[in-house]
Amino acid sequence: MVRAKPIGYSRFRWNKPLPYHERKQIFLPEFVIALIRTPHLPPRFAQFYVPLEFNKLDMRDYMKRVYGVDVLTIRSFVEQQKVTRERKFGRPGYGPLRRPKSKKKMTIEMTQPFVWPEPPKSDEDWNKKEFYDSEKYTSELQKEFSGQNATEAPESTRESYKKQAKDLLEGKAAWRPTWQALGLQYDRAALKKFAVKKGSEAGTKPAATVDATATSPTASLSNDSTSPKDSPSTHS
Repeated sequence: MVRAKPIGYSRFRWNKPLPYHERKQIFLPEFVIALIRTPHLPPRFAQFYVPLEFNKLDMRDYMKRVYGVDVLTIRSFVEQQKVTRERKFGRPGYGPLRRPKSKKKMTIEMTQPFVWPEPPKSDEDWNKKEFYDSEKYTSELQKEFSGQNATEAPESTRESYKKQAKDLLEGKAAWRPTWQALGLQYDRAALKKFAVKKGSEAGTKPAATVDATATSPTASLSNDSTSPKDSPSTHS
């Protein structure tokens, strides 16, 4: 049976570990540590969000090897989250109760003071506005094509209709039929007087009279049908 070789040990020196400069150094951390802005703490104190399995020895070693900071004392605290309810489809009051994962904080005391830099006055360098606009557009698009959209009122359509009605009442816009607003031309005699004139014909008025046979269905029926007086007698 072949046994696995211990990491950090030489092939011929089983009982003696290799020096650090002879080992294969691979730094691929599987955790995230976030520094918290704490203006209420003294300059020699700093606070971090760390994983739940992180201990004080790991924190001391991390600060020394990554940043070269000597740590005097460390205090840890597990912050339990409030009980919340899962909101399905964004509806409050629905879904099972749950407690989010707890967060662990560590406050360290350093030998040298650390002062937070001034926060940036503008977020233009990070394109923060574009990020939130794209996120808002994506959420609205997902909401539009979701199954719950059929039970909700179309807010965008409502606002568009409201604006159009307000412009018509205030006289800012003139009402026209859809085909006329699109500039469509019809060859039908009934729609010639409503057709949009172009070029030299724009100043002329539309025809005042239209053939009654083309517009009145009753007239066409009366012309096709014959009166009893004019019809020849079929009886002898």
